[in-house]
Amino acid sequence: MDDNDAIIKIDNTLSLPLYKQIVASVHDAITSGVLKNGDMLPSVNSTAAAHSLARGSIFKAYNELKTAGIIDSTPGKGYFVTSTNVQAKKNIFLLLSTFNPYREVLYNAFIGQIKNQATVDLYFHHHNISVFETLVQNHAAYYNTFVIMPEINKKTEGILKQLDPKKLYILDSGLDEFGNIYPSVCQNYEKDISDILKLHFEQLKKYKRMILLFPDNIKTEGVVNGFTAVFKKTNFPAMVIRDTANYEPQQFDCCIVMDDIDLVRLMRTARKNKWKLGSDIGILSYNETPLKSIIADGITTITTDFEQMGRSMADMIIKNKPKRIENPFLMIDRKSF
Repeated sequence: MDDNDAIIKIDNTLSLPLYKQIVASVHDAITSGVLKNGDMLPSVNSTAAAHSLARGSIFKAYNELKTAGIIDSTPGKGYFVTSTNVQAKKNIFLLLSTFNPYREVLYNAFIGQIKNQATVDLYFHHHNISVFETLVQNHAAYYNTFVIMPEINKKTEGILKQLDPKKLYILDSGLDEFGNIYPSVCQNYEKDISDILKLHFEQLKKYKRMILLFPDNIKTEGVVNGFTAVFKKTNFPAMVIRDTANYEPQQFDCCIVMDDIDLVRLMRTARKNKWKLGSDIGILSYNETPLKSIIADGITTITTDFEQMGRSMADMIIKNKPKRIENPFLMIDRKSF
């Protein structure tokens, strides 16, 4: 094994710029002890020959390391390590799908746990794969840590390959697609809803039928799969309603409500008919927000623990201990169920 094999690692399947891969290789070699203070780096010519690289990419990488004070050079001799302090402050690219009350809880928990140990810039892709791709492409070279709530799309895997996998973390969604490839804190949508319904199945029996209101703007199909699997094994009437705007509630329905617009519509109907929440009609609202604890004397929610999700992701980054975590899911039982 020559010096280039031991120090410079190039993966041509990544879309990460080659010079950034060289910079990362030198950082990794210093961190692992392969390179020590005063050690010479592989020469530009030998690196170019070993990896079929343009000399310009290597010069760009070495100049970036030189500017950072990690290496220096002597004419006629080459580049050598001058500092082993490569643990730069985390500069985090945080990409969420949208911003809503429960994502605000997640974000505040994440920021609160990070405190002054990193800088965080927040972006949104709004479930638009083109926006997702553009944001990742435009910022890949400017951050050393990427926390991404992925858009589930056939193009997403290729887009994520533009990033160094050692610096990429998956948040909230994409457990099946990416959660076992990269460090992650994700929801297991199918298992979460299934476990909650099984746990509280006896309580459901005071209602006549179970309704999942699942409009087209909701992307987490695992919820539908988990819901369907539970009731497929019973004689209890249950259905998934996707045209939620035209759903007409019946007395003694119990509804899992994914969208807050449908929640408002359902509560208006209950008020109009003078139905008592928790007996004449049951409501389980998906995703906890502070407001749901006080409206109508409290709405029962089934929810991932967004505070825990934010804290878990921050801890993973701060401690540099990659894990794959399925975030806790729970029911907050109030008067609507």
